[in-house]
Amino acid sequence: MKFTPSVVIDAPTYYVDHFNGRFNIDKCVILRNMQLESDPELMTISLRHLPHPVHILDLTNNELTEFPNLRDNKDIHTLLLSRNQISQLNGDYLPHHLTHLVICNNNIISFEQLNGLQNSPKSLESLQLRGNSVVHLEGYREYVLRLVPNLRILDYARVTDQERERSKKVGLSDGGIHPNIIPGIMSRDKDMEMMHMVIDKMSEERRKELNEQLTNATSLEEINRIEKLLSGGVWNT
Repeated sequence: MKFTPSVVIDAPTYYVDHFNGRFNIDKCVILRNMQLESDPELMTISLRHLPHPVHILDLTNNELTEFPNLRDNKDIHTLLLSRNQISQLNGDYLPHHLTHLVICNNNIISFEQLNGLQNSPKSLESLQLRGNSVVHLEGYREYVLRLVPNLRILDYARVTDQERERSKKVGLSDGGIHPNIIPGIMSRDKDMEMMHMVIDKMSEERRKELNEQLTNATSLEEINRIEKLLSGGVWNT
């Protein structure tokens, strides 16, 4: 489906009931489950028709292959892009004050594809990449932290001081950042193994149920909870 101005203008919106202790203040625009395709020029023009202000943009479950160009947007703090076909990550396209970025279950398989995150806004604190093959590579978390040092949360897990220290050992090269071999880091940690066991054992009926819940979600917390379940995570209540 073409990413046209009318699609953006007609998109449903809602106000998040509660976010960071504030009430009825964060406006979310929903453009998920529409099979929207990437067309850089048309997408940029269309997104100029977003209501002002909008704080959360939900583009989950479409056919996008790259980030939409939102670099001139100063209001969006949360961008939801899970279950697309994204393989190019251009941090220059992200909103100026973005805090939360969710790109689970896309086509990110190598460290090289992550390099564009180096240009992400310094405000970015939370990044979710679960469901992409790259998360299984040795030194993955340290590599991402070398690219985006201000992160506090990566894949729903708090960044530790030890990870920050190890990320400093990741070197630079002419072709961008490359990971040094860091002793003691395994390609798959126990938590990741457990999470993939969970998703592998999940029935098709359960997955459909979660997808329906995601479609009808009415809060950011609920969206994050369901996204985590669908990407193989374990939600602690």
